[in-house]
Amino acid sequence: MKKLFFIFLFASSQLFAAVGDTTKINVFNNFHMNRYGNFDQWVYVDPATPKSQRIWLKYTLGCLSNGQCEWDYTIRLFARQRTGKLDSTLMQAPNFRVNGQVKDSVLYSTDTTYNNVFNATTKQANLVATTQLLLVLYNDPLFPTKPTDSLRVWPAAFYQYTFDTTGAKTDSVWVSETNKIVLQNTPYYNVFEVINDIEIGRFISPYAASFPKTFKYDYVYDITDYASLLNDSVQLRIQYQGYSYGFTATMDVLMVEGEPAREAIQVENVYNGGFPYGRANNSIENYLTPKTFTVPADAKYVKAKVYITGHGAESSQGCSEFCSKNYFLKLNGSMFATQAVWKDDCGKNAIFNQPGTWIYDRSNWCPGEKVPVYEYALNVAPGSTNTFDMDMEAFIANGDASYNIGVQLVYYNEYNYELDGGIEDIKAPTSNFWHNRTNPICDNAKVVLKNFGKTPITQALIHYRIGDGTEQEFNWKGNLEADKEVDITLPWLFWPANNTNNTFTVTLVNVNGANDGNATNNILKTAFVKPQTLPVRFIIETRTNNRPEQNNYTLRNNEGVLLFSKSFTQAFTLHRDTFEHTAGCFTFRFEDSGKNGLSFWAQQSEGSGTVRFVTAQMPIQILRTFNSDFGTFLEFNFTSQFPVGKSELAANTNDISLYPSPANEYVTLSSKHTYINQVNIMTIDGKLVKTIAINNQDTQISLADLPQGIYVFEIRDANGNFTYRKLPVAK
Repeated sequence: MKKLFFIFLFASSQLFAAVGDTTKINVFNNFHMNRYGNFDQWVYVDPATPKSQRIWLKYTLGCLSNGQCEWDYTIRLFARQRTGKLDSTLMQAPNFRVNGQVKDSVLYSTDTTYNNVFNATTKQANLVATTQLLLVLYNDPLFPTKPTDSLRVWPAAFYQYTFDTTGAKTDSVWVSETNKIVLQNTPYYNVFEVINDIEIGRFISPYAASFPKTFKYDYVYDITDYASLLNDSVQLRIQYQGYSYGFTATMDVLMVEGEPAREAIQVENVYNGGFPYGRANNSIENYLTPKTFTVPADAKYVKAKVYITGHGAESSQGCSEFCSKNYFLKLNGSMFATQAVWKDDCGKNAIFNQPGTWIYDRSNWCPGEKVPVYEYALNVAPGSTNTFDMDMEAFIANGDASYNIGVQLVYYNEYNYELDGGIEDIKAPTSNFWHNRTNPICDNAKVVLKNFGKTPITQALIHYRIGDGTEQEFNWKGNLEADKEVDITLPWLFWPANNTNNTFTVTLVNVNGANDGNATNNILKTAFVKPQTLPVRFIIETRTNNRPEQNNYTLRNNEGVLLFSKSFTQAFTLHRDTFEHTAGCFTFRFEDSGKNGLSFWAQQSEGSGTVRFVTAQMPIQILRTFNSDFGTFLEFNFTSQFPVGKSELAANTNDISLYPSPANEYVTLSSKHTYINQVNIMTIDGKLVKTIAINNQDTQISLADLPQGIYVFEIRDANGNFTYRKLPVAK
C-alpha cells in the first residue's frame, strides 16, 4: 500500500500575537513553475491562532537567472476546499499492460526471440535478441486495478528476414508466439473525495523576456472572505497556465489579529473552469447552467464574487481576448447585473515598456496586472433556497475562444461594528510600485478610505503629515456605504524644511463625529521618494513621431491651474518650449490618444519620438528624460528651486531687512529705499500660505497662524519686481 506524506509548512513572524499584529505563513519560497499545470502545497494553520480581522495573500513573481519569463500567462490561485463528501467515476480496468501501455492484444514468446539485422560493413546478417517486454497482469475481479502477476517475455508474431550482400531481403521465417492475451476490461468505480477549488486571486504575468532577471513584482490579495477555508490544514494551489521557462513564485499568507468587519462563515463555488465561447455545437451556456443554493440559517449577508478573463483570438472579432462582451447575472430568474468583460486602460500599466503587446486593451486583463474582481450583494433571506445563473452575450465564434470563469458565493454573519472606517491605501506620496505612474508628488496627497462598519460614513476627520512635521487636518464629507471605499484628495502638504524622514502618515481620527469600533485600521504609513527639483527656468523639448496629432501636454501648478498646454501637428519635428516660473510645485502631463506612447515596437510605421526637460542655459544639461514606450500618459511632478539670496528687484535690495530670525509670533519687514507693495509667504516647497498687501516701507507681519517651519517671503515692489528672503519660524 502506498503511503501519502503531507508536508505542513508553518513559519510565523509572531509567536505571541496581539490585536493588530500579523502572523506570516510561508507557502512557496522562490518556487520554479517549470510546467503548465497545478502546483499544490499544504499549509498548517494552528487552531489556536486568534481570529483574524484581515487576511492577506502576498504572491511575489520572480524569474530564474536563466529563465525566459517571456509571455503573458494566466496564473490562478486557489484554496482547495475539502468537502468530506465522496463521489465516484465509472472506470474500465484492463486485464494486462505491456510496458505500462494498454493494447488490444499481445502475442509473445516465453523464450528469447531473435531478429536478423543486416550489417552494412560486413555485408552479413547477424542474429540479435529482441528487447524484452514487461507484461503485467490484473486478474483479480474484486480488485481490478491491483497487479496479480508480472512476466518478462519477448516479442513474437513477426517475420525474421534473410539478406543478400547488398542488404536486400531474400527470404523470411515466421517467428511464432507461444501465448496470446486479448484485452478484457473490468468495470469499477473510482471513489474520491469531492474537492472544490475556490479561487482566491488571479493575475497575468508580464512580458518580461528583456527585463533584468532580478525583477520582483508583488501581487497582494485581501483573502479575508476565505477565512473559513484557512482552518487547521489547507492545500493552496497555483494554477500556472504557461509554457515559458523560468517564472518563480513566493507566496505568504499574512493574518492580522482582531475581529473582522463581519465574519465570512462559508464560501461555495457556483462556476469554476475554462469554458468554450461562441461554439454552435458546444455553447458556453451548457456549462453556465442555473445553480441552486441554500443560504445558511445564521447568514445575515450574501455576496457574489466574479473572476472572469477572456482568452483565444478567433478571426471574427478577436474573441475572447480582444473583444468586449457582456455577462448577465440572474437571481431567482430575474436579471440583477450586467457587466462588460473589458479593460480599457492597459496603456496605464505600472509595468510599462514591456517587450510585448502590453498596451493592447483586453478582456478584463492587462499583462502584468491583477485581474479585477466584481462583487454583488444579494438580497436573499437566511435559510432560503434560491437559484443563481450567469449568461454570456450571444456570439458565434470563427475559431477558438473561451472564458476563464470563477463565480462564488460568500456568506457572512452580522457586522461586528456599527462604525468602522479604515485607511485602506495611500496612493500618494508613496514608493509603492503600483502607484509609480503618478509618484513622486510635491502636493495633494491621495488616500483610500473604506467603510468596514454597518452604518454609512458621512464624515471622516483625517490627520496627516510628512515625517515628523506639522500634522495637518482634513474633514471629509460624503456618503460611503458599508463595504465600499472612496478615493480622497487631501489639501496641500506641509513639507518640513531639511526633512530627512521620508514617510507619510495618515490617521483616521473619527467617523461621523465619533470614535469608530476598530482603531487598528485607522493609521497607515508609507515611505516615499522626494520629487525632483528643477531650476525656475527650463525647457521642455519634444520630438514628435509620425502621429503628432495623438499627443499633447499640460503644465499645471499645485492648485491645478493650467499654466500651459501644447498640441502638435508636424511629424518628426523638434519643439523647444522655454518656461520661467516662481518657485513652487508643478505637474507635467504628456498624453497619447493612440495609447502607444511616442514609440512602440509593434507599430514601427509611427516612428519614434522623445520628450525631456533640459536647462535653458548653455551648456545644455538634461534635467529629466522619459522612456518613449509609455503607453497612454506620462506624469512628472516636480518643484522649482528658490533663488534665495538672488536679488531681482530693480532697486538695491540690500536695504531690505526681515527680522527677527528665527521669528515667532511676528516679523518686521523694513526697507530704506524700496517701496514694498506686496508680500507672498510660501512654504519651502512653494505652497502659497498667505498674501499681504503693504503700503509703506516698514511693516509688522503676524505669524501667529503659521506652524513651525521654514518659509520663503516673496517681496514685490509696485512695478512687479521681486526678491526672496528665507525665514525660519520657531514656536
